[in-house]
Amino acid sequence: MDLQQLARLVSDKTGIPWGPRNAERALAAVFVSDSLWEIAHKSDEPLPAVSALVGLLLEEGMLRASSEGIFLTEDGKAFCESMGVSPFEDHTCPSCGVRGLSLDKFKGALERFYEIQRDRPEAAIRYDQGYVTPETTFARIALADGRGDLRGKDVIIFGDDDLVGLALAMTGLARRVAVVEIDERIVEFEREAAVKLGLNFEVIMRDVRLPLPQELLKRFDTFFTDPPEAAEAMRVFVGRGISALKGVGGAGYFGLTRVESSLVKWRSVERLLLDMGVTITDIIHHFNEYVNWGYLEQMKAWELAPVKQFPSKNWYYSSMFRIEVVESVEVPNADATGRDIYTDSESSTV
Repeated sequence: MDLQQLARLVSDKTGIPWGPRNAERALAAVFVSDSLWEIAHKSDEPLPAVSALVGLLLEEGMLRASSEGIFLTEDGKAFCESMGVSPFEDHTCPSCGVRGLSLDKFKGALERFYEIQRDRPEAAIRYDQGYVTPETTFARIALADGRGDLRGKDVIIFGDDDLVGLALAMTGLARRVAVVEIDERIVEFEREAAVKLGLNFEVIMRDVRLPLPQELLKRFDTFFTDPPEAAEAMRVFVGRGISALKGVGGAGYFGLTRVESSLVKWRSVERLLLDMGVTITDIIHHFNEYVNWGYLEQMKAWELAPVKQFPSKNWYYSSMFRIEVVESVEVPNADATGRDIYTDSESSTV
């Protein structure tokens, strides 16, 4: 067997486009990881493909599994050496991580946010929720503030289990903050927090799949969203964000993983963005760190996992995209209810 054959077996099993380079990245991560979750994180490969690879290597005797994790056998190490695969190397900055940002100026607001978010609703699988760490929420604000997208601006958030709207309102940077959220628990939590803290921001209970009402079209300078990663969900959520912007110069922020999105999907997302009249100004690798789900055993990822092992640390990260409108394009505002926009062959957290 070689990398080409291994990649073909994974593609045949998952339907995900995979080649020797993908297999090499995954094997490099196997050297320095002891769980499926860490392999997916470090290799930047879709979890269904990594699951298939791990299963194949276990069958071939190149991996062994124990209560302590997943490890290369001597045969596995010999195979990697014969294929020229080297262990994954991590050169991430120990101070700022990958973000290159300081949160010092938001220290007071972040400390208050820590306390408030302790009582937040738990992530719900029916909405494909999974929230980020408090530091990530404020890192998003710091990034957007540094790009001039918040101060004195009108900002809208589509889906807010990450509580970006609440955190942004706490900073007082934006002129207007509006949240569009389908989950009644989050709507009530943010509304109650707004009253308790004396904050002025709107929380609108609404399904983002529904067309935006006139009062939200072309009213905002900046949007945030963190959509499910099926291609259709990206089209709907990001499309709603762009439709809400006033026009040229408006900015948007959203996350995209490699755990649930192959590079082939990345290319399709980038094409979609160009067709919507925006350009990509920033892509920051592994910017968004997500807290482990309480419903892991209900997820497709658990079903796919050849070794049932709970993650010992956060492993799900997404890259942060910043986009800016450079051309006025009429983005479709059609009804997207009545069809599944949440899943595709690369999905694993639903």
